[in-house]
Amino acid sequence: MSTPFGSRPGAPHPQHPDPAGPRPRPPQRVRTWPWVVASAVAAVVVLGAMVIAAARIEPTVVGVASAPSSPASTARTTVAPPPLLAVPDVQGMPGEAATAALTAAGFRNITFAQNGAPSSAKVLSQDPAPGGMHPGTGPIHLVAEVPPPVPHRALSGRDLLLITKSPDAHIGERITVYGHVTQFDTVTGPSTFRASIDGVQHRRTYEYETNTILRGTAVQLADVVQGDVFRADVTVGGSYSYETTMGGTLTVPVLGIDAITVVG
Repeated sequence: MSTPFGSRPGAPHPQHPDPAGPRPRPPQRVRTWPWVVASAVAAVVVLGAMVIAAARIEPTVVGVASAPSSPASTARTTVAPPPLLAVPDVQGMPGEAATAALTAAGFRNITFAQNGAPSSAKVLSQDPAPGGMHPGTGPIHLVAEVPPPVPHRALSGRDLLLITKSPDAHIGERITVYGHVTQFDTVTGPSTFRASIDGVQHRRTYEYETNTILRGTAVQLADVVQGDVFRADVTVGGSYSYETTMGGTLTVPVLGIDAITVVG
């Protein structure tokens, strides 16, 4: 067997260099997913520890410092009092005219105690008094003159029967009656008595047939006794029920005495 020129038998063959130079080693692939997983686990652990620590720590409220208030903002707001107005004298004026005069003077809070009188009744008094100064929004109280009482009306026998049949429907009516006192003692008391009455005067006591209760004052009735015949100006007060000596209940008209005169 022939050997190449220059070589000895049994000697290793010389390495011939690569004409292109040494070849670079291919890069090895680095496995990155284990590091990613480890980082995520570590982040979760740290985050959990932070949440637990935050739950154990009481929250701290951080106040926001406000800017110092200016003297204008700390000053109290003052409301100006209402202006004072001169109170006119409206005493003696009819109610409508008095109200108009006070309204024209600037007053708006006007009260009128009419005492049963119409608005045309004269003003009897006023508060505050005239000539003084009073706030325009303050109340002005007027009191009307009490109207004269309605005269007591004379009745016929039939008129009285219509009233005594339904006395509650005639409450407040002022009438004149004649009658006979049938009971006036310790049971009735010093200011009340029971009588038989009519709208007209009779010569005989038994002709008064309508049983009635009359009430007055002890002074008014000081000279009235059982058995008297009288004339009385009265005001119808409605009906009244009482127990009789027989154990029953009787409902009769009740009349308030305005004036009474014994006539027999």
